[in-house]
Amino acid sequence: MPARRKSTGGVVRLTESSGASSRGWEAAVAAAVRASEVARPIGVEVSRLWADWDGRKLSRYHATVKVAYRQSLK
Repeated sequence: MPARRKSTGGVVRLTESSGASSRGWEAAVAAAVRASEVARPIGVEVSRLWADWDGRKLSRYHATVKVAYRQSLK
């Protein structure tokens, strides 16, 4: 039988954020999570990815994400 988790007595909330990087998609997603200012994210849903094109290659990567976090009920 699987172990049961204790209830944390809170709710899961979402906040949307955007980030950008010249290093790649993963760095853009990480920048978006940092920009959300969520102290302890528990999950990330990538909503949108796009990039700037400089004529020959991708030059700047962008990501819009939804960051999930727990908020305690007080």
